[in-house]
Amino acid sequence: MLAQNKIYFLLLAAVLLYASPASADDVGITKARLIQKNDSSYVFEVDVTRQLVWAIKAPIFPDRFQVTELEFITQAGWIVVQATATTSGEPLSPDDEILLPWFRNGADITAQWLDGSLYQGLFLRSLEGIHVPISLLMPTTKTPSEVCVEHFTIGLEHFLFKGVHLLFVLVLALFAASRNLFKILLYYFFGQAISLILYELGVSGFDLLFVDVMGVVLIFMLAYAVLKEKPIQQYYFLIFLFGALHGLAYSSELSSFELELDQRLPALFMFNIAIDLCNYILGSLLFFVIKVFIKNPKTKNVLAYGSGILSVVLLIILFQENIFAGKTDVLNIRDTKLATQFSLPTSPTQQPGGQQQTGARKLTSSIMAYLTVEPYEVRMEILIQAREAVRFLGVNDKGMGSIPVASLEPVKNGILGTYQKINSISIDGNQADPILTRADFVTLGPAGVILRTDPVAESLDNGIIGLTLVYETNDLANNISVDWKLFSESVQKVEATTIDPFGGATRMLSPDDNTLHWKQRLIGYKVPVIEEITVEQQQLPIISIILFAMVLILFLISKRNALKLIGRPVLLSVAGIAFILYPFSRISVELPFSIAPKPSEERTAIILEGLLTNVYRSFDIRNESDIYDRLSISVIGDQLSQIYLESRRLLELENRGGARARIDEVEIIDINSVEATNDGGLEIDGIWKVSGSVNHYGHTHYRQNINQASINIIADEGAWKILQMNMIDEKRVL
Repeated sequence: MLAQNKIYFLLLAAVLLYASPASADDVGITKARLIQKNDSSYVFEVDVTRQLVWAIKAPIFPDRFQVTELEFITQAGWIVVQATATTSGEPLSPDDEILLPWFRNGADITAQWLDGSLYQGLFLRSLEGIHVPISLLMPTTKTPSEVCVEHFTIGLEHFLFKGVHLLFVLVLALFAASRNLFKILLYYFFGQAISLILYELGVSGFDLLFVDVMGVVLIFMLAYAVLKEKPIQQYYFLIFLFGALHGLAYSSELSSFELELDQRLPALFMFNIAIDLCNYILGSLLFFVIKVFIKNPKTKNVLAYGSGILSVVLLIILFQENIFAGKTDVLNIRDTKLATQFSLPTSPTQQPGGQQQTGARKLTSSIMAYLTVEPYEVRMEILIQAREAVRFLGVNDKGMGSIPVASLEPVKNGILGTYQKINSISIDGNQADPILTRADFVTLGPAGVILRTDPVAESLDNGIIGLTLVYETNDLANNISVDWKLFSESVQKVEATTIDPFGGATRMLSPDDNTLHWKQRLIGYKVPVIEEITVEQQQLPIISIILFAMVLILFLISKRNALKLIGRPVLLSVAGIAFILYPFSRISVELPFSIAPKPSEERTAIILEGLLTNVYRSFDIRNESDIYDRLSISVIGDQLSQIYLESRRLLELENRGGARARIDEVEIIDINSVEATNDGGLEIDGIWKVSGSVNHYGHTHYRQNINQASINIIADEGAWKILQMNMIDEKRVL
């Protein structure tokens, strides 16, 4: 057995050591595609190198699907692994999940659905494999009615949680076995109603479990008051407070749901209404039972004793089963977001298993070409052995062992000129000329292709020249054709790899088959655009405000003049209608910013995320003038140049020939503070995570920074813009 284990580890080590340059700087992320063919059929395909085929297993779809055996399509150095999933039942929905039992750190998945929509996401490995929640690849916007039904249902389910609310209404019924019970429940109702206003004012709530524990303590107090025959009036405020805290607690849970900001208030309202409705239904039943069957005061005392004992038992259960066990999610919300987009391992050297980094120290063939297709540009990158380079230049290499330092510039510039003279590229049917060219001597290692910073005499056999040609496009190209003619007697095969946002492929070029074609595989990809972050008009519950004002005025007049202008039931009914309309009936009002309330932290996070995303995406293009034009959409004032330089520095990929990371995601981690400024703007202390990647000579490099800054934004012609940015902290995590 021991001998077998040794053989196994030796074979595994051999596989890991036999790595091509494509495995350099590999953090274990594999690109894959999920393509919906029809209502019942899906194709899942993966692009992997030959050395990583062993790490890919068949995807596990939901039980109603049948998945075929894996098919392997050979493309030179790459393998396309395919599986087809079919079902006779329901198609994939946001509630489904796919499990990838791969020996990889993560999967960068592009999903294309039948309606042409296309989404991307990156998911990390857990113990079982890579979980892919379809909800993250099939974003759906819930209708207002769906939101209301969902959260009303959650409220009904929560009413039964551990019997807390059941016992609460029972004690109130014992306390006031008359129509006063409904009056008492009104205090809880208005407490929950006030939570709507408090939530909108930015007041945060306690954890829902903690509030329910407070409710159990209140139940014990009420049961004791029943036995001592204390008046109920002294507990009105506590009942009101319980309702307010309970509503606020649920408002803090709303971030767990995929809701638009304007859907959260109706969601909170429907949850509260469900609790109130159950309170009144149960109260009506208990009122009838107590009035008809429980007329003996001793029976009432027995029930009060029982309620007090049950509250103590319930308190013990809550501590044991929830608090001590750490199960604080009393709503049982299923958190399907097992991996957020572009959340990667902290370091490429800290890979939890799977393919380890080795990196190639020399080329696997004399010439290797990489065609990288990205939004707004196409890059042709070539690695060529130094000996072959001097041969193409007509130099007699017999007896030569190296290129002297004085000849480095002529050699690398000469091979760049030779390539441009005999090779051509066509993009979307038009011959293209590069906007940027460069040639460098490079080295290969675990970190991929790195420029040699200090000139040295280059070995003809081990020296490598890297050529880079950049072509500008208006969008993402559709068709590319490269006419390759750089062959010689010793170079009859060229390994050419194409890389795009959805995957990669490799083929061998020869003098008889010398055209490299690329075509978009997935239709519907839209290049992210930069749009103004508009200043939204304030939406105010005008009707509710008018009704509240009427109730308050009539109530004060009645109190002051001892006149009963309108009965209290009518006033309470009008106030109830005002609360019902509060989350739904709102009118957009353009208020001067000086008197408009400052945005909530959630709204501020959305504004800041949009502005920062625009800033980073301004660098998707290379023309400096165009970059400034794009930046001016989100930046104003004297700091435009400073933000340009700072952002460009953050996006540079060090020692890689000026390769820049393209931003995949900007995520606001925290808003420490939001303060209104004298010029009508906002001063924000925020922390955000910016994640990006760059394809460079066939390698995908990932970068992730966490930044903190004090940012001043101002409204300019109806749009938010950054006026000033002062970096506080900058930390690279990947």
